[in-house]
Amino acid sequence: MKAHLKEKFGRPIQKIYFIGIGGSSMSGLALIAIDQGFDVAGSDIVSSKYTEKLAGKGATIHIGQRAENIGDDIDMAVFTAAVHEDNPEMIRANALDIPLVERSDYLGLLSQVFPKTIGVAGTHGKTTTSSMIATLLHCAEMDPSVSIGGNIGVIGGNATLGKSDYLVIESCEYVDSFLKTEHFIGVITNIEEDHLDYFKGGLKQIKHSFHDFGSILPPDGLMIAYGDSDDVLDVVSDLACQVITYGLSDKNEWVARNITYNDEGNPFFDAYHNGTLYGRFALRIPGQHNVLNAMACIACADYLNIQKETVEEALDHFGGAKRRFEFRGAVGGINVYEDYAHHPTELKVVIDACLNHAHNKLWVVYQPHSYSRIYYLFDEFVKSFEKVDKLVISEIYSNRETNDWDIFPEDLAKRIKQNYQVPAVVISEFADIVKFLTDNVEADDLVLVAGAGDINKVAYMLVDALREKYPDAPYKAAQS
Repeated sequence: MKAHLKEKFGRPIQKIYFIGIGGSSMSGLALIAIDQGFDVAGSDIVSSKYTEKLAGKGATIHIGQRAENIGDDIDMAVFTAAVHEDNPEMIRANALDIPLVERSDYLGLLSQVFPKTIGVAGTHGKTTTSSMIATLLHCAEMDPSVSIGGNIGVIGGNATLGKSDYLVIESCEYVDSFLKTEHFIGVITNIEEDHLDYFKGGLKQIKHSFHDFGSILPPDGLMIAYGDSDDVLDVVSDLACQVITYGLSDKNEWVARNITYNDEGNPFFDAYHNGTLYGRFALRIPGQHNVLNAMACIACADYLNIQKETVEEALDHFGGAKRRFEFRGAVGGINVYEDYAHHPTELKVVIDACLNHAHNKLWVVYQPHSYSRIYYLFDEFVKSFEKVDKLVISEIYSNRETNDWDIFPEDLAKRIKQNYQVPAVVISEFADIVKFLTDNVEADDLVLVAGAGDINKVAYMLVDALREKYPDAPYKAAQS
């Protein structure tokens, strides 16, 4: 990597500064940089488990972003899209003529070092599918490097530097970030309307970007595509590389059949390849959507000549990515889960997964994410909650927008009650949400806390509150 950066920038690069180092992606890139032998420093607004882990690995961490953090010993600075030009560290780096590289561009530079990069793209399922594939390669002793947005059990985090040619990455479509990387194997899990603040041309523009993502693959590469989506098939129809499809319908090369579920909603299924039974698999994570994620992983395994027994081992090891239907605890039979779902389709599939889990009433606590997404997909959001028993909506979370759309959580709650008679309330403060739930949930209810912001704190707070209210009730803790 050092030689690659020297060639790109015409100067030796030894010390890299990460502005926003505590982010899930940035922290992973910083960890890899440390293992590659770079001197790493960086800043973030608050301390976190990511910054603490980096400090333990030898990185210099600044809490708070100040001009004086940037010295003339820094050879390159990496920044996130959330950092603006008026950031004092950005201004200082520019004044010192330090090369500034946006996070997705840096990931692109990293991908060029690994000739067997596997990029997982899609409106939904990127983190889980890339985590599954990373787990698969680890169990196959292929020693992959990994940079994704969620923590993976077998590597103990969200990133690692391996010794092979393989790099597994999450390929995000937002602002066309996934067009910055090079990859040998691509995966497209699905294509839907999202990020319409950027994709102002709607689905047509989104599909164009996904086609460009697929076109990056070399002729001897492979695209693994969800074949039950006409939009995905349109995108991959004229790619120069080999295309393999997977799904639930028999038109695909890889097909999942005979899906059943246990009381926790975890599926068992048969995988067929070109009409022939390949094997029966069990997952430790719930939902039909995860059967599809696993099918993409199985197709990748077969292409890489990984034995079926290793695939079984990998799927058995895989307990899910962080904040993807993650169990937070059970008190007196009240099960509490959290999920990162913030798009209508994601909410629908995780709610369906909850419905396959044994329960009395299903409570959902939802934190809307970004004003533009709620505005443009309003009707879809309303419909996604039609099957829940009780709904609590918090304030809209947005770290990159102001409310130019004049949209409010009360608008969602009102329409959901009108259309589906689902009791929906809006509660702003997390402590008030927890009190409302603690006062009203009953034995064997299931509580899902959903959203991509900081709403997951409610899941932790709720378990603590239930334990305090019912000190003698049976308690099942989340695995650490």
